[in-house]
Amino acid sequence: MWRDVLIASLNKGQFLIGLVGMIFTIMILKMPSEDVSKLVFEIINDLKDGSLYGYLGGIISIMGWFLHAKGQRRRISKEMERIGREKSKLQSNQLGGDVRSSE
Repeated sequence: MWRDVLIASLNKGQFLIGLVGMIFTIMILKMPSEDVSKLVFEIINDLKDGSLYGYLGGIISIMGWFLHAKGQRRRISKEMERIGREKSKLQSNQLGGDVRSSE
């Protein structure tokens, strides 16, 4: 199962994000529970100070880019299908019959 997930993430360009997430998850799971609570409180204090806003903005920008790229791929795919149907329709009108696919 993990192999299939990793191969799919490679094909979709999500491997790096998944890898970083897995590394952080493993690091947090391996930490003692006292250190995890200290880490959480330190992150909250840094957010209050405003020193982590740049990282937060970067993460939000990356998520926005990802969603935009995903939407663009979907729209381009739909447009290519529409153009293909239109082309087939025009070819069948010009040739006077059904046109079979070359595939």
